[in-house]
Amino acid sequence: MSESKKDSWQSGAGSGSGAGNTSDYVRRAFSALPWDQKFSTLIKIELDMLGDAVDTVVSAASKVVDDIAKSCERSEQTASATPGAAGSAPAS
Repeated sequence: MSESKKDSWQSGAGSGSGAGNTSDYVRRAFSALPWDQKFSTLIKIELDMLGDAVDTVVSAASKVVDDIAKSCERSEQTASATPGAAGSAPAS
């Protein structure tokens, strides 16, 4: 992340005034936590983000498999609808 983007993210710039106040509140509340609570909070956030990433990957893979299955079904239907195709076997 570039320094200007990092600075604007840290200052809450680019978001509504309510979002900036909320992020400041969250930062102050987080900085007031003891080290062990900071660590456990960060671990929980990371695990939540990891769960979201896994969910996204699984959903995308499931969609691809569904698309392949639909394609195979259409291919079989087209082949069986063609006269004489059902009895013909590929030459080996």
